[in-house]
Amino acid sequence: MDRFGQLIKIGIERGATEAKIIPAHEIILDERVILKCQVPLCNEYGNHLLCPPNSPSLAQFRGVLKKYSRALLIQLRTPVDQLGSESEEGRKKAIYARANELHEIANVVEKAAQELGFTFAAGFIGGACKLCDPCVGVKSGKPCKHPFKARPSMEAVGIDVHLTAQRAGLEFSPDIEKAVVWNGLVLLE
Repeated sequence: MDRFGQLIKIGIERGATEAKIIPAHEIILDERVILKCQVPLCNEYGNHLLCPPNSPSLAQFRGVLKKYSRALLIQLRTPVDQLGSESEEGRKKAIYARANELHEIANVVEKAAQELGFTFAAGFIGGACKLCDPCVGVKSGKPCKHPFKARPSMEAVGIDVHLTAQRAGLEFSPDIEKAVVWNGLVLLE
């Protein structure tokens, strides 16, 4: 099994529903994704250490992305009836717990990629980092509590997650009445 196959296997073994290697140039970037952080204004905008405007700009990320040849797209899908809660608060907690599971998978795959020789492997998650609730925040002047675990979201750097997943052949619908789908990505040089 080649290195890419090993990373797919690790992602699936850690709990990903899908894991697929794609050419890095197939990652779709769009300025409107970052605009959606501002219109309507997201609670994390300007408050979260890894959300805009504190994340790399689209221009910066576009330049970095050119240095990568492949990416592992990771997906974690949970049917709503498997979230295990009837209350809105309980459902929200279950959704965020799944987001943190994806976060962990992205971190494990990133570390494995580095051990396999992908020196500049870099992981991204879906949505704002939820390792801390709340984030210490930019205004506190305090550093991130988890600097080696926290990752920026795909959306924060301008990745059109929906179109990228769709073009990669991964089913993805933002209809959270049916299933909650979290997507992550690990860039590989």
